[in-house]
Amino acid sequence: MMLPQEIIGQKVWLEVEPEDAYYAGEKIRVQAEISQPTAPPWYYARYINPPRWFRTPGQWLTHHEAEMAVLLNPVLEDLELEEEDYDGDELTNGDFSDR
Repeated sequence: MMLPQEIIGQKVWLEVEPEDAYYAGEKIRVQAEISQPTAPPWYYARYINPPRWFRTPGQWLTHHEAEMAVLLNPVLEDLELEEEDYDGDELTNGDFSDR
């Protein structure tokens, strides 16, 4: 089980069913940042750049839902330039084992 401090501030992908979906069960993926404006076990996932037709700015998550989102659907940040150029050959790229 993750601590609230490990969950708060994480960016995750959420599958959201919009209010005006054409088909029942139609979901889209939206980035969200998790915050905790109330006491545990509730978290709030505020959508980051949602489609304009979204009516809600985010959604409430239980501790378990927030934890699963962080573990299974994190937003992966871009690699740093040094790691991005690494092709797996320690002889030409240096030894990265100490990182």
